[in-house]
Amino acid sequence: MNDRRSFYFLWVSQMMSNGGDVLYIVGLIQLVYVSSGSVLTLTLIPLTITFSRLVGSYLTPLLLHRFPLRQILLFSMVGKIIVLSGVFLCKEESILWILILVSVIAFLDGWATPIRQAMLPELVGKSELPKANSLVAISDNTINLVSWPIGAFFVALYSGGTLLLVSIGLYMFAWMLTYGIKAIPHIKKDVQSVFQQLSGGWKYSFSIKPIRNILLLDTLTAFAGAVWISAILYVYVDEVIEKSTAWWGYINAFYSGGFLIGGYLFAKLMKIPAHLMIGVGCFLTSLLTVWFLFPFYALMALVISLFLGVFGQLQLIAQLTLLQMHTDTNQLGHVFSVQSVLVTGSFGIATFIFGLTAEWFGINHAFYLSAVVMVVSGLFTIKQRKTFYYA
Repeated sequence: MNDRRSFYFLWVSQMMSNGGDVLYIVGLIQLVYVSSGSVLTLTLIPLTITFSRLVGSYLTPLLLHRFPLRQILLFSMVGKIIVLSGVFLCKEESILWILILVSVIAFLDGWATPIRQAMLPELVGKSELPKANSLVAISDNTINLVSWPIGAFFVALYSGGTLLLVSIGLYMFAWMLTYGIKAIPHIKKDVQSVFQQLSGGWKYSFSIKPIRNILLLDTLTAFAGAVWISAILYVYVDEVIEKSTAWWGYINAFYSGGFLIGGYLFAKLMKIPAHLMIGVGCFLTSLLTVWFLFPFYALMALVISLFLGVFGQLQLIAQLTLLQMHTDTNQLGHVFSVQSVLVTGSFGIATFIFGLTAEWFGINHAFYLSAVVMVVSGLFTIKQRKTFYYA
C-alpha cells in the first residue's frame, strides 16, 4: 500500500496532537505550581506520564487483536479530548485528581506512539520509509521547539487554563484529520488468551535477530540519553559552566536544533550503510559527551549540544527505519509496542540512576556513565553489523 494522501493526513494530525501534548503540559505545570507552590509536586507530573505511557504501550497488543490501526488512533484521540476537558474542569480540585487524569492521557499516548510508527510503512511503502521518517522527525522536533516558547507566552499573557483549552482545540483538529487516513485492512486472528496476546509481540521480536539487536540498541541508547534530562542539565549549567539558568534554555534549544538538522541530513545520507551511521554516531556521541564536561568556554557547550543533537537524530531515524523494514506488516504494531515499553522503561530507570550518580558522586560521573554506555552501543553495532542493514 502506498497512499501519499493518507500519509499527509497522518503527518499533520500527529503534528497537531504533539503540539497539544506540549501545550497542555506547560499549562498544567503553571496550574499545579500556582496551586501547590511545591517543586516536588511538579516532579510527579513527568513521573506519572512516564509510568502511565509505559503501561499503555504494554497493553496495546490487546487492541491490535481487535481493532484496525486507524480506529485505535481515533479511540486514543477521543479519549484525550474527553480526559483533558476533565482536567480543565477539575483544575481547581486536588492535585491527586489532576494526576489521575494526566495518567489516563499518558496511558492513551502509550497506544498512539506505536500505532503511528506501525502505520507509516503501510502508508508510504518500505522504499519511501527513510524520507517519511526524516520528514516526521523534523516536524516532531519543530513542534517541540516552537510549542514550549509559545506555551510560556500564553501562560504569561493569560493562564494555564487557557492553554488547556488551546490543547483541546488542537486535539479536536487532529481527531478530524485522522478520518482522512485511508483505513488499513485489519486481519482478524484466532481468539487468544490475554497472556498470548501480550507475549506474542515479545516472542516475535526476540526470535528474529535483526529486530532483537535493534531493540537492544534502542534500549541502550535510551538509557544513555537520559543524562540529558532537564534536572541534570540544570546542575551542569550551575556547576560546570557556571552560568545563569538562561543557559539551561540555550543548551536545550541548540540540542533541539541539532535534531532538526539531523532529520534533514538523514534523507541525504541514507546511502551510508546503517551500521556505519549508527556505530560512528555512537562513538562520536560518547566523545562529545565527555568533551561537554570540559568545554573550556560556555559557547563551546552550545556547539557540542548542537552536534549531539545531529548525531542523536541520525541514529534514532536509522534505528527506526531498520525496525520498520525488518518487521512483517502484520507484526508492526506489536513490535513497536515492545519498543515503546523497552525505551520508556530504560529511560525511566536511567533517569533514577543518573540522578543518584550525580547526587552521590558528582555530575561528572553521570556524563561519564552515559559516555561508557554509548561506547558499548557502538561496539555492539560493529559486532552485529551484518544484522544492521536496510531490507
